[in-house]
Amino acid sequence: MFTSNCAPILLGLAAAFALVACDTNQAPAPTVSASPSQSPAASPTSTATEVARATASPSATASASASPSASPAATSTAPGAVAPPPRPTSTAPLAVPSGAAEIERGTRARSEVALTIDCGWRSEATAEILRILEEEDVVTTWFMMGIWAEAHPELTRRVAAKHELATHSWDHPDYRDLTDAQIAADLKRTDDYLRTFSGRGSAPIWRAPSAARDQRVLDAAARAGFPLHIFWTIGQTSAGTASGDSLDWTEAPAAAVRANLLRAIGLGGGAILVAHCDAESTRDVLREVIREYRRAGLQFVTVSQLLRP
Repeated sequence: MFTSNCAPILLGLAAAFALVACDTNQAPAPTVSASPSQSPAASPTSTATEVARATASPSATASASASPSASPAATSTAPGAVAPPPRPTSTAPLAVPSGAAEIERGTRARSEVALTIDCGWRSEATAEILRILEEEDVVTTWFMMGIWAEAHPELTRRVAAKHELATHSWDHPDYRDLTDAQIAADLKRTDDYLRTFSGRGSAPIWRAPSAARDQRVLDAAARAGFPLHIFWTIGQTSAGTASGDSLDWTEAPAAAVRANLLRAIGLGGGAILVAHCDAESTRDVLREVIREYRRAGLQFVTVSQLLRP
């Protein structure tokens, strides 16, 4: 794949990555919020406060969060591609808190971001989104609904072959309207079905349908083995407030989705972004957005890789 002329470059990249890895023990913890907004799909209005990572419990759930094994980086065949930096070669088990926690970002100490893709309705843009991710050698985390996976098994197999799968409910109910037992059953049903594609469970991470959750919902999910609710990053940049939400679900034009995602570059390392697998606007700007993040020195990892110790 690489010629001998690339050896010095690879050695330099490996050395730089090693220096970053050595510093991870001193990295700030992911941002955790214990009191999420009550409104579905609503983003918190204030910047989250960095707090210490919750004390890990010896739960066996932690090991189930491992993302697909990283394969050697493929050279993109797309014209104008920006060479990706080396990704983490393995994912340590996530620290599982003793109770529910909401994650809004990873550590700022590493130049990594997580692109998450919510998947649950249409599929017209999905194959092209996957093709772009493959050509640009980008790994992502897909929060997928069970009914979508059931309706699109071939696309789901393509996702599971390279990306991280996590539950986004079976058919998008408002969890605030369900009992604790119904929440647990829905999470388990979805996770069990997605496991048939990925070969692994997605706990402890999950994302609520429409981000509709309250503390009771988070606590019920935690008791069911899903203590880490993954939101997205909102914060202040030199250009003002930025959000990792692409807003492609609003059917915003491609130019607006592009602007939203590029503005989020200012959030820096640890940012969590969200787009949707059926959004044609995301499909139309995705390749350019990926390359702009890489030009800014940011690499794409899965959520589980972003949250590693």
